[in-house]
Amino acid sequence: MKTVCIMGGGLGGLMTGALLAKEGYRVTVLEKNRIIGGGLQSFRRGPYTFDTGMHVFGGMGTDGQVRHICRHLGIEDRLETDPCYDTIMDAESGRRVTLPFGRNAWTYKWSRSLESIMPGVDVSREIDGYLDKLYALTQQEPLYSLRQTTDDYTLPDTSLTAKKLIEDSINNPLLRTAMAYLSIFYGGREDSPALLHALIGCAHINGTYTFRNGSIGFANLLAEVVTANGGEVRCGEEVTGIATEGRAVTAVHTTAGTYTADHYINDMPIARLLELMPTEAFSPAFRRRIGSAPYTISALTLFIGLKPRILCYNREAYFSGRMDMDMWQTDACSEADWPNIVFALPCEDKENPGFASTITAVCPMSYDFVRKWEDSRTGRRPDEYYRWKERMTQQALKMLEPIGFEVPMKEAIAFIDAGTPLTIRDYYGTPRGAMYGIHRSSDNPLQSSLSPHTRIGNLLLTGQDVNFHGMVGTSLTAILTAEAIVGRNIIVEQINKE
Repeated sequence: MKTVCIMGGGLGGLMTGALLAKEGYRVTVLEKNRIIGGGLQSFRRGPYTFDTGMHVFGGMGTDGQVRHICRHLGIEDRLETDPCYDTIMDAESGRRVTLPFGRNAWTYKWSRSLESIMPGVDVSREIDGYLDKLYALTQQEPLYSLRQTTDDYTLPDTSLTAKKLIEDSINNPLLRTAMAYLSIFYGGREDSPALLHALIGCAHINGTYTFRNGSIGFANLLAEVVTANGGEVRCGEEVTGIATEGRAVTAVHTTAGTYTADHYINDMPIARLLELMPTEAFSPAFRRRIGSAPYTISALTLFIGLKPRILCYNREAYFSGRMDMDMWQTDACSEADWPNIVFALPCEDKENPGFASTITAVCPMSYDFVRKWEDSRTGRRPDEYYRWKERMTQQALKMLEPIGFEVPMKEAIAFIDAGTPLTIRDYYGTPRGAMYGIHRSSDNPLQSSLSPHTRIGNLLLTGQDVNFHGMVGTSLTAILTAEAIVGRNIIVEQINKE
């Protein structure tokens, strides 16, 4: 039996491992944290359970990519998800629109919403044209539709930016800002490719979901596929070194031992992989390319535990910001003016259905805010940092108030904690606390685009630094990486037959 060693137990590592385990490979997943999952991790504080990431995701609808993959892995019937509807609102005026699933419903909702704000303004044709372009772009990437690739496949054109796509399609400035809100799901910038915006945006438009009992349950299901097929998932084993000979990995050293395999797959941030590999394993040009690669936005995240039966739960995710802001620079502001926007997700109280038990709120934040403490680690930071974090927490809470929950936030909160860009950096291992790994740029696609293949023959890449971002993107990348071992189109063909 061929063996595979996967370094990193986030979504990319677990999904790739599960796909390979189903194909008959003996898989070992090494995770540095005590809990698997990366962005799928959940944690408890007293009676409250919080997800660290993957708060709202696409791909789980009836015809969703992630659902098809889970059906292939035999875990679809054990998934517990709930639909969640985006509510976009202007924090200053309180104007809002709650979006249903599906592109036709989107067109109707946006049009009616803007008509109520600006009577006589008809934007339905602009929205239809924009969505036509968005969905057409997704057809450039066969894997997005789980189509097989052919020998004449060419890489899609990524020169068009998401910002230019929106500006060319929509004249109304308010609608331009509203449509750009999808950029928060991949850390979009002015130079982000329109293709990336389309792939992530259309998966989101087709329907978004949350995990009913926490995202860690999904991580555990993927791990079970690995172990049920003779593999193992080992937590608390941080990779400390990677040995190579010629153009092949010969062993992986961890804090607990040494592992050998026929194939090795990296799910750690690429920058961390390069730190662990011998200098000569990769060319100086590749090392410079990764060393200078831009990273996506970071954030401060609030984890709020609510008093029981005080805030109703209605399956909405709230995006609240100023409609005159630049949605391509959501973290560009001074500390005094921060934050520009908040994404808030209430979660249902299982003991009191119909009421929320927690709110997780994400506010994009520049890493520069915490740079002076970057030499510190979680649990060992100076008092100045904690005073600053408390001040930022209070500013973020003010951004939640315009959402208009039933009671003022200060009256609803029973528990609150916050994670900063340094928290993300320490737990996920991503440089600059980047939420979505390396930033994809239309200006320099070669610098920010990575293939699963490396110059090391038996070393492959998976995870958010490769291909696409997010739940759908990382899951599709896992197929690419797995098929680099088992053969092109092998897994995609099985998924389509099923």
